[in-house]
Amino acid sequence: GGWGKTTLARFVYNNNRIEEHFDLRMWVCVSDNFNEKSLTCEMLDHVCKDRQGYGNIINFDALQKTLLEKIRHKRFLLVLDDMWEDRDRKGWENLLAPLKCNEATGCMILVTTRRTSVARMTGTMSKIDVNGLDETEFWSLFKAWAFFGNENQECDPTLRSIGQHIAEALKGNPLAA
Repeated sequence: GGWGKTTLARFVYNNNRIEEHFDLRMWVCVSDNFNEKSLTCEMLDHVCKDRQGYGNIINFDALQKTLLEKIRHKRFLLVLDDMWEDRDRKGWENLLAPLKCNEATGCMILVTTRRTSVARMTGTMSKIDVNGLDETEFWSLFKAWAFFGNENQECDPTLRSIGQHIAEALKGNPLAA
């Protein structure tokens, strides 16, 4: 956690080119609550106003059918953020069933996860690891932030030592700063 997976996904999700490319964008936070029915409802929240068309539906299959009807000819981006579930492959397939039946081309599902096993279960592409910067790059970035506006403080050995200890503890992750 804390390596910027969600931040990177939000950057992609909110990019103007992405907004223009997709007819529909859906963002669903999964975490450790992998429930196909509630996740389907969250997707429907993005395609229906005020739960019109599905608010009274409690049957999972009917919810999935409604989702398919709403997205059938639309190119969509679905972000499943912070997914933890890696054992329920059948649940994963059930969740995606209406999305796979979509007749539009160019649809995309982006999953963020801490677990390599989730990436393996969900992936049709190679996973992308989000790692920290190397020590030299990170120290340059850290100095620019820490001493912004007063670069003379960088020469102070005490401040420099404290900064290096902080930078080392952050392990190359600028988002933790």
